[in-house]
Amino acid sequence: MRKRLIPFGALLSLAFAFAGGASDEPAWSQDNSKAAAAIAAAKKAAEQGLSAPSAWSGPTSGPKPQPGKKIAVVSCAQLTEGCNRPSRGAVAAAQKIGWTATIFDGQGDTGKQLAAINAAVDSRYDAILLMIVDPTQLSEGIQRAISSHIPVVTLAEPPYTAERKALLSAVPDVSHDWLKTGQLIGDYMIWKSDGHIDALLLNDPEVVVVNFGQFKGTHERLTDPNACPNCKVTVENFTIATLNTQPAALAAAAVQRDPKINWVWCYDFCLANVSTDLIARGLQDHIMGAGFDCNAQNLQLIRDGKVQTVCIADPRDWEAWAAVDTANRVMQGQPVVPQSIPVRLFDKSNLNDLTPTDIKDGWQGGIDYRAQYLKIWGVQ
Repeated sequence: MRKRLIPFGALLSLAFAFAGGASDEPAWSQDNSKAAAAIAAAKKAAEQGLSAPSAWSGPTSGPKPQPGKKIAVVSCAQLTEGCNRPSRGAVAAAQKIGWTATIFDGQGDTGKQLAAINAAVDSRYDAILLMIVDPTQLSEGIQRAISSHIPVVTLAEPPYTAERKALLSAVPDVSHDWLKTGQLIGDYMIWKSDGHIDALLLNDPEVVVVNFGQFKGTHERLTDPNACPNCKVTVENFTIATLNTQPAALAAAAVQRDPKINWVWCYDFCLANVSTDLIARGLQDHIMGAGFDCNAQNLQLIRDGKVQTVCIADPRDWEAWAAVDTANRVMQGQPVVPQSIPVRLFDKSNLNDLTPTDIKDGWQGGIDYRAQYLKIWGVQ
């Protein structure tokens, strides 16, 4: 029998492979290691997000409010709980210090929001609070207020744009870390899906903190190949005026086009509407929902295991009190201070940490912020 000869070059290659080359990880192993590291990092961040804040880290002193002031509270749209809730909170805080507060419903329309600011200036209100209303889109009214020496304070309008940064010194903002909330939701999604995600993100680019905060945080996390190497993301946009109807229709159409979608994402009660619509259409199957604000309906869906799996809460009432505190400082010529607003993830594992008030009115932050502000203001 004739022996088969192995070429010398091949022998060298084999020898190298066994001697040195064998220590190099194959490509599939490197990919698995990368994915495992990404999932571990996401799990660590999400688990920290599920934990409760430990102590008050907001201001500890401030000027005593002068009674008899009247403030205008301009809401982005009272149809959304995200704007309605802090507007109510600001009224409650104002009443505690002997102020009168009036809510103007912006109805998701810049024309109506501008009219509200102008009305407040014409009526000589002592301060104007803008609840998730972008001041850069209302420059005429803002300049009138500034020229009339009427302080303007925003809630949830951080300096994400160059225009907002330029206005920040004249119009301070109170916010939690909106970008962080989006990142934490993304981390949770990666962790709970072992990094295998086909996500539908329903974005409202008109709302600054959604587009540059919540949405940006999640979108960047899920499209980062180092954070989520096996993620696919589809984005559908809608407007705040169609919040009650369009997101649900967009979600149903997307799921029917791509049956592999396993996550749906949206803010405020949008996700509650989307979840109930998917269930009614029999499209929920393997889909999980990730949302924000943790309103009562969202929490019930999580508890019942019906599409929505997680939400991230900010204490919107607390932020409203912080906005009133900031307005008081500005009215008295004092500098604004950090308010240090916490956030927290909620899923089935920690829903029992919520109080009846949290469930009814939204997460209160786990700390008695009202007592802290009343102490600062010198109110019994």
